[in-house]
Amino acid sequence: SDITVADIGCHTLGYLPPYNMGEVLLSMGHSTGTASGLSLFNGSRKVLAFLGDSTFFHAGLPGIVNAVFNNHNVTLIIMENGTTAMTGHQDHPGAGRNARGPAEAISIRSVLEGLGVKSIRETDTYSQKQLTSMVKEALSEEGFSVVIARHPCMLKYTREQQRKSDYAPKSVEIVQEKCDRLHVCVESFGCPSFQRNEDGSVFVSPDLCIGDGSCIQTCPTKAISVKKDRKEGAE
Repeated sequence: SDITVADIGCHTLGYLPPYNMGEVLLSMGHSTGTASGLSLFNGSRKVLAFLGDSTFFHAGLPGIVNAVFNNHNVTLIIMENGTTAMTGHQDHPGAGRNARGPAEAISIRSVLEGLGVKSIRETDTYSQKQLTSMVKEALSEEGFSVVIARHPCMLKYTREQQRKSDYAPKSVEIVQEKCDRLHVCVESFGCPSFQRNEDGSVFVSPDLCIGDGSCIQTCPTKAISVKKDRKEGAE
């Protein structure tokens, strides 16, 4: 199996079950450099590193420069959600805002190209099949490759939408007639809003679900659907 190196950020939660995507976790920005070192001693195993967009600008560039210069056999996945989500949604150079207001965003792809990265793929994080295909393609290559998985931080997006007068909350629900209780949503997808009753049936916790719908494409029996609710007190 491939060696996975985690970094600091919201994606660090992937270090835990059910994903277990991180055999190594040290410090902010370490992932690419650590992965490069591991690649030198693992000829039969590809090394996969993870990095958030904020950490990319903050502390991730030296490791990338090293990987490019030495052509290390590493695939780097950059999670680009447009904010520094874990510490309170602060802006970063790729967010298009600074302390004074709107600013020209620095493109992660442009930075990578400027550093000499030849193999770069980009897709929406929620396009799960395409993202999976791109990661597999990158892992099959020799040398350094990057996959940029881009999607807005849904926590920030939802909070912004809630401030609008016409906001209507959304959530998903389980269509029990279609559910075969395979529990992919609970055991593999890992969203905490999916929970099991004592009889094995699955329900969605309305307090945890933000209704982004990313889970719908994970259900093999198509038993998850979006449920639209009216805002309390709305006409």
